[in-house]
Amino acid sequence: QQPQPLKTEHSMLGASASSRNSLGLNGVTGSIWDFVTGSFSPSPSPVLSSGTAPSISSNTSGNELTRVRQELDDAKRKLKQWEESWQQVKQACDAWQKEAQEAKERANIADADKQLALQKKEEVIFQLQSKKCIVCQEGDRSVILNPCQHYVLCDHCAAAQEECPCCKKKKNLW
Repeated sequence: QQPQPLKTEHSMLGASASSRNSLGLNGVTGSIWDFVTGSFSPSPSPVLSSGTAPSISSNTSGNELTRVRQELDDAKRKLKQWEESWQQVKQACDAWQKEAQEAKERANIADADKQLALQKKEEVIFQLQSKKCIVCQEGDRSVILNPCQHYVLCDHCAAAQEECPCCKKKKNLW
């Protein structure tokens, strides 16, 4: 047997500790002294009950059900908000991807235009240079050389040249 607690210990803890109806250790009814003296017998937990003893009153069950439903509704509401946010982010991402694709297409068209402009520039430069004599680069080309048929010399340079400056064949003037 365990010794009974002293009356002074009871009085030091106050009336609430000695009261049988107060909530004691971990929310269980009774005092800590009931546990110390061995007269404490915990009631079965509603979670662990086998179903033979009534575990919860109908009012408590209704309140718990209402609370769980409220939590479920809150979770559904949050899930719906997250889905809406996700849809907005997806739409923004799709719009950015479309915009990026259009910009890439515009860049490809601009690059093709640039290449065409460079090609035209080279053609114009070639045409301008092709009119000038390849020896002096001043006079316009005016003589076709025989037998090679190169059209690369002006009158002045053709008279001074004995062979074609391109293929080095002896020239014959027409």
